[in-house]
Amino acid sequence: MQVHPPLAKNLRRVSLAVAFAFTLLAEPALAAKLVGTDINSGRLLYITTPNVAVSMFTTASGGKPDGVLVGPNQEIIYTLSGTGSVHIFNPYIRTDSTLATGLVNPVELLMQPGCQSILVSDIGVNKIYSISLNTRAVTTFYNGPDKMQGLTYDKFGNLFANDDQLNAIVQLDTTTGVIVNQTPATMPLTALEGLTFDTFTNNLFATSNTGQVLYQVSDDLGTIVTIPFTGEPFLHGLLSDGSGNLYVVGGDGTTSKIFQYVITTGVQNTLNTVSGLEDIARIPFGPCPKGGGTTAAACEEE
Repeated sequence: MQVHPPLAKNLRRVSLAVAFAFTLLAEPALAAKLVGTDINSGRLLYITTPNVAVSMFTTASGGKPDGVLVGPNQEIIYTLSGTGSVHIFNPYIRTDSTLATGLVNPVELLMQPGCQSILVSDIGVNKIYSISLNTRAVTTFYNGPDKMQGLTYDKFGNLFANDDQLNAIVQLDTTTGVIVNQTPATMPLTALEGLTFDTFTNNLFATSNTGQVLYQVSDDLGTIVTIPFTGEPFLHGLLSDGSGNLYVVGGDGTTSKIFQYVITTGVQNTLNTVSGLEDIARIPFGPCPKGGGTTAAACEEE
């Protein structure tokens, strides 16, 4: 079934549950179905590109939703950097619950292989925590001392993070959390924030928050290509669709935009303008998301 442009424009007029259910329908070539966080106004957003952004939920005052991902049953899992907590929002019955509290400044989220737990980067204490989605137990995965932001797995299950102290992308042992590899110290990377793995090129991509560039990095962390990206002065979250496209959030401190970057051609397309947008996540098919960050055996789509 094809979603025609007039129907897409009318998503605001239908119930949010129905709007979210359109994630299972086809879209035009530039389209992607996403969820996002508006850090300025405290909103969770349902986004289709280009041009549609629907507010689904507004968090408590001072919450500042930052990192976001879509959980095993299409719940929206997000961090509240202002309150040091992680929450789950069910878009179908519109309920919000607390997954974890007691953190300081949680920002980045990543689903772990098997979709039973998540990793959360807390830049307030320079730690990465693992949180069980079943028991809600919180354990320390990486115990510092460096501040880690972007988190991603490659298709082989290797774990990577942006290390702000080393100005590098590092590989972490998936069991111990110890740093086992990094991009060359002679090639420092500026103001790293978002990180994703692209299965189309088998490369990592990272945003530089203030450098107006993307970094393309080989999976062994040995090769770095710097890509000019001047659409907005500040770059935040990004993701790959696995088909040769990156979706990048850029902003000027107030208004943000979603850009599509075509890796093979270098073409940049402006898709959405969304106030306060900080991070985005894809809405996958099936009850257990699978992407560049999980292996097929560990987390199958249905």
